Amino acid sequence: MILETKRLIIGHFTCTDIHMWASIEADPLVRKFVDGKCLSREEAGHYVKMNMDSYAENGFGRFAVRSKTSKRLIGMCGFLQQDEEIDFGYRYSAETWGKGIGYEAANKVLNYGLEHLKLKKICAGVAIENIPSIKILEKLGFEFEKNFFVDQTKAAKYVLAS
Repeated sequence: MILETKRLIIGHFTCTDIHMWASIEADPLVRKFVDGKCLSREEAGHYVKMNMDSYAENGFGRFAVRSKTSKRLIGMCGFLQQDEEIDFGYRYSAETWGKGIGYEAANKVLNYGLEHLKLKKICAGVAIENIPSIKILEKLGFEFEKNFFVDQTKAAKYVLAS
């Protein structure tokens, strides 16, 4: 699976992405609204491999997002099976923030999920302090469902049903 936008190439993670993904996940700014804990190289490698397993098992996972000009890994966006729900999520290197890349990738990947994967109900959890991420979800058509806590962090659950 390869998706393209004006500025991005979106596809499967590979083992060669582990080093770059580890550098993205080592940035405290990137991890601020996730759980505040930077990932080690080993943990980042586990995350990449978990997604590779998910592609084989479910036909989807979090996808690698690359700059079209440099081919450099700049983040991820996609779906994970979590219990009975499909979770939609994204995370990007801090230097990409504020440039519309989050929405550009999320819009393309979400449309892929709805049109090609035929996903019916998609959920997204977001820290309530992460206003830019909430704005992306709302622009995509997700609707607020409820607040909840994750490790003492107040979060919101958003849902998109096709």
